[in-house]
Amino acid sequence: MFFGRNKDDSSDMSEDAEVSETGGGKNLLNDPNVIVYAAAIAVVLISVPICHRIPRNRGKNPVFHAVYWGLAVVSVLFVPDFVQDKIFNAGGVLVIGTLLPAYESIYAVCSIGEDDDTVWLQYWISAGTFTYATEFMDIIVDKFPAVAERWYEMEFYIMLWLLLPFTDGATVIYDKFTEPYLAPLCQKAKNSMEGYAGIIIGAVNAGYLWMIWMTFMTMPEEARRFVTVAVGTVYPLMASIVAVTTKSDVSDDTHWLTYWPCFSLLFIAMDYLEEFVGGIKGFYSICLCATVYLFLPMFRGADVVLRKVLVPLSGQYENMVLRDAYLLRRELEKSIKPQYHESVRVKAASVFLKGTDLEKKLE
Repeated sequence: MFFGRNKDDSSDMSEDAEVSETGGGKNLLNDPNVIVYAAAIAVVLISVPICHRIPRNRGKNPVFHAVYWGLAVVSVLFVPDFVQDKIFNAGGVLVIGTLLPAYESIYAVCSIGEDDDTVWLQYWISAGTFTYATEFMDIIVDKFPAVAERWYEMEFYIMLWLLLPFTDGATVIYDKFTEPYLAPLCQKAKNSMEGYAGIIIGAVNAGYLWMIWMTFMTMPEEARRFVTVAVGTVYPLMASIVAVTTKSDVSDDTHWLTYWPCFSLLFIAMDYLEEFVGGIKGFYSICLCATVYLFLPMFRGADVVLRKVLVPLSGQYENMVLRDAYLLRRELEKSIKPQYHESVRVKAASVFLKGTDLEKKLE
């Protein structure tokens, strides 16, 4: 999956560590591994601001797609093997498919404009569907290393195709498939699931919750993992599709865009920790509770995690405050007549600029 890295990669990392240890006083600047990783990080850091400046064309130019896939084939055929081994692996897919989109999603949630919220929600819908549909590939990759090499190459370039602004693959999938065919089905399924959920919540009181928990605990480890991932993926995917196709209310787009980076990072943590503590029965119960906490409206856990953890870490706190001020202004304008909008804006700005002095004067 793109949310986490394959467990077998840890052996590759340990082998690299052994090589560096046996190398004694080897200069790290001359180590090919260090050079490749440093170059990859530099390319990502340089690409982010450049991609922000490139307008998205909804993937309507076929030349861009042809050039992109042509360059992908050339890179697979002619890039040296040691470079491919360091880029086309679960770690490379993790950076391209999860970490970079997670940062961009946080940036979009904190920006004043709302179009970028829809763009990145479309990405998570496509990437999440692809990931969940290819979950079985993790087993195949573990058993057949030759397949793993080609699979990571394909997964890497598919994820990159989905998010780059000039290919805009996620929007192509949305326009050609998600909106006309998948959205109506998801709307019906979402309504049904919400109806059943209401019945269950109403019928099952706290005295019977232990029965549900015990049923979950008696499942095999793989089944508990599957349930946890399914709960965090299936309903949020349907709800995200409904949100992105509902043009009248963009707040749903922001809600689910907030959820996906949080869940992706939670899944990465689960994927790493399950190798050590996955056998403990309470482990997946904690992961399941954390997943439900993130997306249930009564908790709005994803919004809490975003504001308290991810925004400070990504350096977007000031942008988040400006976004909140913008939303507050919109709500204020809804409650007053249009002819008073401009004068109220001026007075509100004065309140912010003059602070307590003006407040005392108004009192």
